[in-house]
Amino acid sequence: MKSLFVLAVAATASAAIGQSGEDAAHRADRLRTEQLNRRAAASVAHRDAGNARSKDDYSAARARYERQMRAWRRQVSACSAGDWDACR
Repeated sequence: MKSLFVLAVAATASAAIGQSGEDAAHRADRLRTEQLNRRAAASVAHRDAGNARSKDDYSAARARYERQMRAWRRQVSACSAGDWDACR
């Protein structure tokens, strides 16, 4: 059991040493990937903000339409009930 633990610790230590010892090309690739990821995240945030504005605009237009339709229905009902002023 102790030998298994020692092997696990040794494997973890060697993996950590291998990751920290990156060469210049690997570092440049990693930095470029991080930069691309930041740009992609910014693009997604911009898109999401635009979608939120579109949703808000749609909700406002839909609410306005519903108000206008309620008013029109009341006017039609009043006209049908004999209120001739509502028929104009």
